[in-house]
Amino acid sequence: MLNSKPNNSNYHQGNFIPENKDKILKLNSQGGIYYRSSYEFRFMKFLDKNKSVKIWGAECIAIPYQLTHYEKNGDINLRNHTYYPDFYYEIYQKDETIKRVIAEVKPQSEYNDVVLFEQKLFKVPESATIKKLKNIEYRLKTSQKNSEKWKTMIKYCDLKGWDFIIITEEHLKKMGLL
Repeated sequence: MLNSKPNNSNYHQGNFIPENKDKILKLNSQGGIYYRSSYEFRFMKFLDKNKSVKIWGAECIAIPYQLTHYEKNGDINLRNHTYYPDFYYEIYQKDETIKRVIAEVKPQSEYNDVVLFEQKLFKVPESATIKKLKNIEYRLKTSQKNSEKWKTMIKYCDLKGWDFIIITEEHLKKMGLL
């Protein structure tokens, strides 16, 4: 993937052209970086304009992880996948040291679903329609996938001495980006 052109029309997506191209790890062939949501776009603007950010990139790191797949015939398979976290950046701290950060940008609802999934608190309504059940199944699968990716990323960052953060719209609001 490594910042490939997005193609999901359900989200606000496009090509962000930074003002400070010297801070970018790798630009695409159009001289920018692709974003996959309006939240990612706003965070890109923050990284581009923030004078404390030394360098940054989107989907520029590949991390292998494994995910359990439950097949319709009842089989359980462990498959290898690759996780491309949304952002990597280096930022100067007040004491002039550099902090290295991996950031994942997600809606608060997806973050909340991961918390429910990990605490085994996901509830299926008693009178759910087929459509609602499919929606819950999708949310559960997405939560399982995000949980595994994030656990892998926490271990990776711990080994490197980096920080791993998840940014939601609540964080973007507090940062004045929404």
